[in-house]
Amino acid sequence: MGVSISLAGKNAIVTGGAGGMGRCTARMLAEAGANVLVSDMDGDAAAKAAAEIAKDFGVRAIANTCNVASKAEVDAMVAQAVEAFGQVDILNHVAGVFGAVDFLEATEEDYDKQLNINTKGTFFVNQAVLKVMIPHRAGKIVNMCSQAGKYGFPTNVAYTTSKFGVTGMTQSIAMYAAPYNINVNCVCPGIVRTSIWERALDDIRRQGGDAEAYFESRLQGIPLKRAQTMEDIAHMFLYLSSSFADNMTGQAINITGGRVLH
Repeated sequence: MGVSISLAGKNAIVTGGAGGMGRCTARMLAEAGANVLVSDMDGDAAAKAAAEIAKDFGVRAIANTCNVASKAEVDAMVAQAVEAFGQVDILNHVAGVFGAVDFLEATEEDYDKQLNINTKGTFFVNQAVLKVMIPHRAGKIVNMCSQAGKYGFPTNVAYTTSKFGVTGMTQSIAMYAAPYNINVNCVCPGIVRTSIWERALDDIRRQGGDAEAYFESRLQGIPLKRAQTMEDIAHMFLYLSSSFADNMTGQAINITGGRVLH
């Protein structure tokens, strides 16, 4: 007798859901039966992803355009989900940015971009969703963190700072939400060569660096000797969004091929 995850009848929000890990995650939730609001800064891409999800899996899928650094846009996103679905059972907060900038060359703009999207965005997305989950005394919140939320990287200090914030924030929100039977966890990927990584490698090239050598050097410290895939990450989002994870909260789960062991 097989065991499978079912999210039939559940309603989910996936931020950053139009591409890369967000799109992969949104599709997995839908395949498991959840209705999905696909939110992304790129509204056209969100609409395309939502249309494909509805067609492929027969669930309700709607699109939303949102910059998670804007509290007003975040509140509007959650209001749209409540209007469409009636309630929100699952949040997969995948939206984020990555940047590798030399510490001594980093500007105020570089710093603000990382903190505004990765940390402030997580704060207000979680806050807005928690407000609608608490009355139902149930819910699953899964935030995107990073292995950079576990130990320091000299090549991207601002990004690492933002992700350490996500780890601590997830723990704190988990404690706040626990009396309401709401689980809050985060996923810490290692190296997944998504469009975010490609943009970061382009930054290295523009600065005169060898992007491919940098990428390969990052793989050498992984015991399993491979980068992680989008499916590797989405599977953990799916698990933490399900009843299988009912007794897990405040956790930062590593998907790093053994690179991070704490």
